[in-house]
Amino acid sequence: MKQLKNIFLLAVFTASPLLMIAGVMVAVYRFPDIPWLAYALFLPGFILFLANKKLEKAYNRNKQELEYDKSGRRRGMEDYSAMSKRERIEVDKQKLAAMERIVSSTALKRMAKPGSTDPDGDMERLIGMAGAKERMRAMAARMEYDRDAMKQVRRQGKKPGKGNAGVEPESRHMLFIGSPGTGKTTAARIMAGFLYRYGFIKENKCLETDGNFLKASTAADTAAKTELILREAAGGVLFIDEAYALAMDAAGEAAIATLMKRMEDDRGKVVVILAGYTEEMRQLISSNPGFASRFRDCIEFPDYTDTELGEIFRLMANDKGVCLSAGAMERFSIRIAAEKKLPYFGNARTVRKIVEEAMDLHALHMADGTLPASERFFLTADDIPAVPNKGVFREFGI
Repeated sequence: MKQLKNIFLLAVFTASPLLMIAGVMVAVYRFPDIPWLAYALFLPGFILFLANKKLEKAYNRNKQELEYDKSGRRRGMEDYSAMSKRERIEVDKQKLAAMERIVSSTALKRMAKPGSTDPDGDMERLIGMAGAKERMRAMAARMEYDRDAMKQVRRQGKKPGKGNAGVEPESRHMLFIGSPGTGKTTAARIMAGFLYRYGFIKENKCLETDGNFLKASTAADTAAKTELILREAAGGVLFIDEAYALAMDAAGEAAIATLMKRMEDDRGKVVVILAGYTEEMRQLISSNPGFASRFRDCIEFPDYTDTELGEIFRLMANDKGVCLSAGAMERFSIRIAAEKKLPYFGNARTVRKIVEEAMDLHALHMADGTLPASERFFLTADDIPAVPNKGVFREFGI
């Protein structure tokens, strides 16, 4: 009915100038013969011309009612498939702009890391972590078992699901707890390799971020940002380090709510691994009654022993192209003992810092002639400072 009304208004709106023109032409060329026709055409046209503004307002108002709903949204815009190609392109541009405002595509790409292509070998090469590795082996064995069970069900012409020998798709989300520098990120990439090998994720990738990055300026933007990151991680693993930061404010609560919903709704599409300190992670999990039930496995990563830290130091030095003298290892033992007394000790992270300091001093000793050229590929005790370098922590009295 509104469409017919709009057609009528448009016809009347355009008729006024045509009637006036027709009346003038009749008056000029045929007035002596048919004067009444000139008046019959011109006067209605002139009257309509005077009413043009009201007719135009009525036409525009009716047009808006036809194009927009009561909420001010354009009719048909809620249905993407009903839009024209031009409208779809415009909507896509607006969505992309909104996404870039919340989190840039460049940042998302930088988060994506490849999963392990040799998870068994990479796991065995990890130093220490006997308990964590045993748990990872058990999880990998269960993945293999479930994979074989699903294959058997498919061979029988059935679909894996409820009632089929326990092969209903289950949540494989995980918790990694432990101190910093204990190999949690490396373990996440290894688990991504296992999950991919046994068909529980479609891509061998691990999207790595932290709890603070998920948060935005508002709860709404935080939810949208979390959704975007989960979408980017789809088909692989989402690893969130320092996840306990989500329990600190309203923005974090919005991220948790989004995570919980997607972890349940998208089982089999993405595997979420949360990592952080033991006590802080306990507080995070207890902050929401339904959070703990979303996670199937928990792996604890203990601090490295002095012997294990020494082995990590040796391997990191070898990766730099240098070997260690007996004196260098003795000096490292003194240095690491001092580091472990500090509040910001970070296990393998601290070892990496010591290696970098040692390489700096080694380069200096080679440049000033303290070490002969023959010692270029050997770290000595003099290359390793015995006292921890507090760096910026010294400025704050830590």
